[in-house]
This record gives sequence, C-alpha cells and structure tokens, in this order.
Amino acid sequence: MKIKFANVGGINTRYICEGDGPTLLLIHGIGHSADVFYRNIDALARDYFVIAPDLPGHGFTERMDLAGRAPQPLFVRQLEFLLDQLGIGTYSILGSSFGGLLACLMTLSRPSKVSDLIVVGSGGAFHSTDEQRHTLQKVLANATGAMSEPTLESCRSRLAAICYDPNAVAEEILLTQLTSYGLGDRFEAFKSAISGYLASLDSEDHRVYGRLETIKSRTMIITGRQDSRASVESHVQAKERIAGAELVILDSCGHLPYMEHVGTFNRIVLEFLRAA
Repeated sequence: MKIKFANVGGINTRYICEGDGPTLLLIHGIGHSADVFYRNIDALARDYFVIAPDLPGHGFTERMDLAGRAPQPLFVRQLEFLLDQLGIGTYSILGSSFGGLLACLMTLSRPSKVSDLIVVGSGGAFHSTDEQRHTLQKVLANATGAMSEPTLESCRSRLAAICYDPNAVAEEILLTQLTSYGLGDRFEAFKSAISGYLASLDSEDHRVYGRLETIKSRTMIITGRQDSRASVESHVQAKERIAGAELVILDSCGHLPYMEHVGTFNRIVLEFLRAA
C-alpha cells in the first residue's frame, strides 16, 4: 500500500491507496484514522483501487475550522473533492461508524456516482436521535484519555474498549495513532467535530435516519453482535428500510469487525462487491 498527500480544497490531506480497478472508498470513524483499515486494504486491493483518506483533523490530515458547524456536510464535501480531483467517476463506499453516516450522506448526495454502499457498525446512520446522543457521550468519554494525554497504552486501551476481544487490537497501527495524537491539535479537532455533530442531531439534513428508504444503491450492512457503539436492533431495522439491503451480523464481535474478524470481513466485502 502507498501513502500520499494532496491539497484538497486548501486542506493538506493524507490518504492510503493501493490496487487497480473500480474504486472502493473506505471512510473511518470519528477520532480515528485511515490506519484502522491497515489489515484490509491490501486484500481488498486485489480487485479494486482502494483509497482510505484521513478525515479533516484526523490522522495526518490538516484540521478544518468547523466554527461550530456540523462536520458532516463539510467532510462529505472534502471526500467528494478528493475523488473529483483524482478523476474518479463512480465508486463504491465502505464507511465505519461515523464514516458509515458519511457514506450514506454521500450516497444521497450523488446517487448516480455510488454503485455500492457498505455500512459497518454505524449508530450515526441507524440510531434514533436520543440513542445516538447517548452513544456520542460514550465516544467522547472513551477517547478523552487517549487523546488528551496520549501514550501507547492509552491508544491500545481506547481500541480495546470497543472490541469484543481486547486482544484483537491491531498493534501495528498504535504507533502511527500515537504519532498523530502527538500533533497537538487532534484532541481539539475531535472535540470540535463531536460538538458540531451533537448540535446537528435534530437536523434531518445532516442525518439519514429518517431517509433510509431513499437510499437506492446496492447496500450491505455489517455489524458485530456485541457492538457497544451501534445496537444490532437498529441495524436489523435499517435492513428492512433500505430496499434490497443485505445484513451480516458477526458473532463475538464489537465495533471494529474489520479489525476483529479480518479474514471473514474481507471475504464478505469482496463477495458483495463482486456480485454486482
């Protein structure tokens, strides 16, 4: 895999990429980075051009001044700018957690460009307003220790807290995560994004929960049965509301199935995409 940087709308943006063929965009969750997909990119790149950017203020991408605004439309715009800048016309999207919400918003924003949608453990996409507000409070509490005074162990503990098996944490990404947290502005960027996200929960324009029936792209939903950040029930209900959607529930799995069940995750994603 390769790491590249690009100036996207004035924001210095890092992205990981590999492979040739149809494009598959991977979108990480809030407070994380593209490195969470370290164990998936090469496997998925056997058939696809895989691109996994760091969102603004995440990983090694420059921070965006949200000025109290909701991050969703601004981050969606940045992702669309990046794809346009790279000359990519149509693409599939896989989004995890907050990234799943962004993936759904992109699908609704440019339905003719998104051929396939894969949503992984996303309370942002599938929770009710009250349920997601409670979830975001837990996200903030879990991340605060790791990001405010980052150490290798605090980074490990943060990921372990949302995995079914704490030993599933990808040790190979921890030093990169710690380095990004050491940049100095990551925690402030995270708090700003969470604050804007919380303030936007009552706005249908920034959510998809009330619009799931309007998603027309081929859709697969993947969730861990023991996910503490995204309830299985909400994903079952979403499957019924999105026409033709497929649902995969992984046992003994928390919030990071692509890290916790790498082989199974890569296989079911490739099988879904190849069946198009």
